[in-house]
Amino acid sequence: MSWRVVARKDVRDAARSKTIWLLVALLTLLSVGYAVAHEYLGPAEFPAFLGGLADVVGPVVPILALLLGYKSIVDDRTDGSMFLTLSFPHSRRDVVAGTLVGRAVVLLAPTLVALVAAGVVGAVRYGTDGAALYPLFVATTALYGVAFLGVAVGLSMWTTVDRWVTLGAFGVYMLAVNLWGGLHSFALLFLHRFDGTVLADLPDWALLFRLAGPGESYDRLLAAAFDLDRAGRYVADGVPAYVDWWAAVVLLVAWFALPLAVGYRRFRSTDL
Repeated sequence: MSWRVVARKDVRDAARSKTIWLLVALLTLLSVGYAVAHEYLGPAEFPAFLGGLADVVGPVVPILALLLGYKSIVDDRTDGSMFLTLSFPHSRRDVVAGTLVGRAVVLLAPTLVALVAAGVVGAVRYGTDGAALYPLFVATTALYGVAFLGVAVGLSMWTTVDRWVTLGAFGVYMLAVNLWGGLHSFALLFLHRFDGTVLADLPDWALLFRLAGPGESYDRLLAAAFDLDRAGRYVADGVPAYVDWWAAVVLLVAWFALPLAVGYRRFRSTDL
């Protein structure tokens, strides 16, 4: 029961942040705005609308998750409030679990509202062909966001140096959202002595390396549920079974769990 007390307090604290509310408003505006504007940007069909919506929310949800989590523990440690929290019958595990659940609620509630609103507008404007699977899109986007939340909270437990936490969150976003494909291509070229033909016919292990990026895993799950022109490299003939949709789920869960485990181990063993 102790972690629930921490979670309720964390929801109240996070909900007071003007930055968070600004990003929530931005996500809602972008989602619903795109639902209205899609007819001018692409085919007036629900699957095409959904693919465009994924391109819109894909970069924003990780930002919201990282901002919610990257100072969730470290701020309490540096301002001394962690001592007060632990003076009550709360363990460090309770603090971490409550913080994680509280921040997840603050992340998921507005995200779900924004996506449901966009989905309703999209179904009305572009038909319901394919809309029955829209809850899978919402669930996939939620998992994608929670993966980044796990990274952010793990970073927040790792150090008490505010600058390092901030740089870490920025670095994770740049690497996982913007640079993963380029890093993958450079690594392949380097290993194959800059023979560009390797990029046209990826080795099996390189497919898994590429899929390990959270954005790639997100696209893979969307491709499994919807007829979208994305993640085609993972559904071509002859690809290995370990780049199927279930592997994308495992990888997103790993992005969530591993940073939390590493961060908690350090948090548990260090003095406050």
